[in-house]
Amino acid sequence: MTEMTLDKAKRVYRTAIDSTTTDAEGADWWIEVASEVRRVCAATSVKAAAEVIEWWHHDWSAVGDSAKAAAQRIRQAAKNL
Repeated sequence: MTEMTLDKAKRVYRTAIDSTTTDAEGADWWIEVASEVRRVCAATSVKAAAEVIEWWHHDWSAVGDSAKAAAQRIRQAAKNL
């Protein structure tokens, strides 16, 4: 995969995780998120991708989600964009 730009990483995150996020989150926050989105996309498996983002929510189940499902959405969004 070619290097994912920050703008594409933002689109992927917004599509797969939270459509309400804005640039107001701050540059440092977006740089960290983009790094993890890239790592999720580059992971050799969905399981490995999920391990990258398990910490995003201290309890994914509290929001009816899982790191694995989120990783799958991120990878699919990156593929589709």
